[in-house]
Amino acid sequence: MCEIDADHVLDELAEIAFAVPGEEGGLPVKVADKLRALEMLYKHLGLGDGAKTEGVVIVDSES
Repeated sequence: MCEIDADHVLDELAEIAFAVPGEEGGLPVKVADKLRALEMLYKHLGLGDGAKTEGVVIVDSES
């Protein structure tokens, strides 16, 4: 039995996310599974956090 830790889970998600459907000897992966795995990796790596806050300037034009 393998130990379940964050690295193991990330490895499994990466394997699903980057699997080529129909590849000989590969995992049977649906596109929805790939999208969900990519979304989970994206969030884990914090790739979306910077996009929401960087470069935002609020200007009060009435002053």
